[in-house]
Amino acid sequence: MPDDNRINIIINEINYWKRNKMLPETYCDYLLALYTKGESDDFIKSSSFQKVIPILQLVLCTLLLPFSFLVIYFTRFEALLQLAILFLFFIYTLWCFKSLKKRTDIMAHIALIIALFIILLFSIHLAKTLSSGSFFVNVTIILNFVFWLYLGYIKQLKYLKYTSITGLIFAIFYYFIKFLI
Repeated sequence: MPDDNRINIIINEINYWKRNKMLPETYCDYLLALYTKGESDDFIKSSSFQKVIPILQLVLCTLLLPFSFLVIYFTRFEALLQLAILFLFFIYTLWCFKSLKKRTDIMAHIALIIALFIILLFSIHLAKTLSSGSFFVNVTIILNFVFWLYLGYIKQLKYLKYTSITGLIFAIFYYFIKFLI
């Protein structure tokens, strides 16, 4: 019993070193594996498998963007089913953003960008489905870029501000040229 108590004290101390970065993480993992005989929950949580999960989430999230185009333009599903699939894709990317935000900053931003593009595709497809004219599609695109600009100002994301302003300029320029011709 005193031996177990001493090992628990050492394990707690190693976890403290790991949390406060007093030793490199690999050293702490090695010491935890040594003292717990490879059965520590902290060791399992910090294993390389757990570090791969966010990468797999991001890869799947990134693949949803081409799949969105595939669902819209290369399938003969009903429009309502296409919109439902795009909505599910959006929900997944939003979940990825929320879960990756806790772990890594850059991966969360990539998931946010993909979510915004899926919203853009969803809203354009919805506008095309509900109306036959291009006016509603044009307004939808401009409103999406305005939403991006608003989100960029709220979250203080420079890349989102610049992208939305560039998108607005190109969209307005395109519609202005279109009306002249």
